[in-house]
Amino acid sequence: MKRMLVLLSTLLMVAAAAVGHEGHEHANKGDKTVTLTGEVVDLTCYMQHPESAVGVDHVKCAKSCIAKGLPIGFLSSTGTLYTVIGQEHEPVSAQVTDWLGKPSTVTGTMIEHDGTKAIVLGSIRAAGTKMTTEAQTQSKSK
Repeated sequence: MKRMLVLLSTLLMVAAAAVGHEGHEHANKGDKTVTLTGEVVDLTCYMQHPESAVGVDHVKCAKSCIAKGLPIGFLSSTGTLYTVIGQEHEPVSAQVTDWLGKPSTVTGTMIEHDGTKAIVLGSIRAAGTKMTTEAQTQSKSK
């Protein structure tokens, strides 16, 4: 009888988890695809000392912070700061680390909630360059 109760409880928890995740939508009607030019930054340093947390002089520190798992941002050329997040909850550090300290262009889905802006990264490239056919295909498939 005790085994039956344990089994039943386990099944109920699994079913509840499955139902709880059902309908968990990641895209909102207001989300839109954007292309932004600016610079990848580590958010921790940028929020604490924005005047020195950008550019090539800060790359070594930014790489260290990102390697520790600290959050990543994108500072647009208009001065708007976005949190950079990955597709389907995947990390983006491997995609963006080489772009630290370099003018770059990101394309992705912009999300805004309660005054916080984020971009779900679709692609990143050097600023002023056109997206390659391969990158366009990857961006559309995501």
